[in-house]
Amino acid sequence: MAIGTMLTGFLSSMHFNSAAEDWISSTFGTEPRSPMDDEGEFYSSLVVMIATGIWCYVLSLYVNATPAPVAHAKDDKDPGKEL
Repeated sequence: MAIGTMLTGFLSSMHFNSAAEDWISSTFGTEPRSPMDDEGEFYSSLVVMIATGIWCYVLSLYVNATPAPVAHAKDDKDPGKEL
């Protein structure tokens, strides 16, 4: 949750949504947005959703991984064989 909050704040401070809309309008030849339009955070939200999804996926792989086999020391003796 903290990663999403920090990333949202960072993208908002650098005006990522405006830059993404400008890039999309110049790349695909669409009409640029007018200054009277309400500015949303759609593209920033998509980036945050993808980043946190990847982070959660990596953590779930780490948590659900099988533990590495533990090498036993050669000094272990079978207690049933000791006299």
